[in-house]
Amino acid sequence: MLLAAADPSPWLAVFGRAHPLLLHAPFGLTAAIAVLEFGALLRRRPPLRGAVLALCWFLVPCVLLTVASGLVLAGEPGYGGDVLGQHKLAGFAFAGLTVLCALLALLTNRLPLRLSLLLACGAMVPTGHLGGTLSHGEAFLTEPLQQAIPADASEFVRVIEPLLARNCVKCHNPRKRRGELDLSTIDGIKAGGESGRVVVPGKPGDSDLLQLCLLPEADDDVMPPAGKQPRPSQQELATLARWIQDGAKFD
Repeated sequence: MLLAAADPSPWLAVFGRAHPLLLHAPFGLTAAIAVLEFGALLRRRPPLRGAVLALCWFLVPCVLLTVASGLVLAGEPGYGGDVLGQHKLAGFAFAGLTVLCALLALLTNRLPLRLSLLLACGAMVPTGHLGGTLSHGEAFLTEPLQQAIPADASEFVRVIEPLLARNCVKCHNPRKRRGELDLSTIDGIKAGGESGRVVVPGKPGDSDLLQLCLLPEADDDVMPPAGKQPRPSQQELATLARWIQDGAKFD
């Protein structure tokens, strides 16, 4: 967190935002090393020690860069909570195990390396899952399995809530409260964010939830930010405006 204590330079911020890109390298390299090592074991052939050793030592700088970029990204506004802390712990455990693999790959006895590889592969699962939860929301993986919304549900449940889930909730949820705003719950929508209320019943022109979405895409304040999430369509924005105009009713 020391990296995130000061206001980062633009290039440092870019390095932090490269974290989702960089993390693919250590995950892929760890899987490749496991395939080589355990493949040789299953085929009852001598392991390709040179290839395994080279990949292990290439893995070390990759994982250290990934950890550093993750620490920078974690310092950006809106990140915090238990999930971020758990993701950090899992990431540190994974990084430590990969460094251990590189050291153990020097040994003639392959058992310690294989045990550490199993642990590293196991650590990848919670690390990746928690990172995905931070980026996409808790229900992203299981969203296609959710039951259909009843036809007699309120307009908020049928129309507005799915609209917010598609366009806003990835950055405005209990675990990633950009602008101190949570749009995943009714209480969060009513509470607003660091700038106050985002929905003013009966007044679409005073409701930031709508007005920030209507800004030009090049505007620094436009929501969702360019490239972050899908932009609401004109029809969706008209629906949101009508809902606010009609009193922003939740039931």
